[in-house]
Amino acid sequence: MSLAALIIGVIAQIFFAGLQGLIVVFSAAAIANDNELTPFQDRLLATLMLLLPSISLGTAALLVVGYINSAPWLSHFWHLLPVVAFGVYLLFAFSLSR
Repeated sequence: MSLAALIIGVIAQIFFAGLQGLIVVFSAAAIANDNELTPFQDRLLATLMLLLPSISLGTAALLVVGYINSAPWLSHFWHLLPVVAFGVYLLFAFSLSR
């Protein structure tokens, strides 16, 4: 993993964490205002507001640790973890908003 790829990847993960935070907060608020949620769904949405951005920041930290420990180029696949988690959230949010 090169230093340039690490810097670009960490900046992208930090940006994506902020974007996820904004999208999750506003979409969860819209879902909660329009639908009658069960207590479990309400707690899950509240947890996801913190969990999804944390996954992106954790991935950025993991990439830095990988760079320090000379991780192979396959460590770039860690960038997919927050994207997949966000995709799962979007499926969950769309299923609630129907």
